[in-house]
Amino acid sequence: MGTSDSEESLYDRIHDLAATLPEDAHWLTGSVSRADGWRDLGERLDELGSALRAHADELDRVAAGLLPEHGWIPEAGRPAGRRRVAHYVGKGELRLGLIYVSACGTPCFPLYGRDRTGKTVRHERCRACEAARIRT
Repeated sequence: MGTSDSEESLYDRIHDLAATLPEDAHWLTGSVSRADGWRDLGERLDELGSALRAHADELDRVAAGLLPEHGWIPEAGRPAGRRRVAHYVGKGELRLGLIYVSACGTPCFPLYGRDRTGKTVRHERCRACEAARIRT
């Protein structure tokens, strides 16, 4: 992952913060204007926050790289008695965990990866997503 922390390292840093934060907070509230303590805690939080954001960005890049070039993926779940419909997610601009949110707001799973076998093309395309793509 380049220069970013490994996921295990991030978990270690989060656990360390969770273990020491109550003591740090108690020390800060019991001290008279300890700029050094406030600065130290602020730097720890800032550095960890930066590392967490960098890791999330890397995970987003990896996930977006798995989407088909055409930007259509099938909806999550399968409505009773209906085939899955393909929805437009573009380049994966809006993602919630492992689920992408399509142009019409439907949650979708990137089931077929880059879709080299053309499975997504076999799904009926969502009319609302088609209309949303035309408007943009």
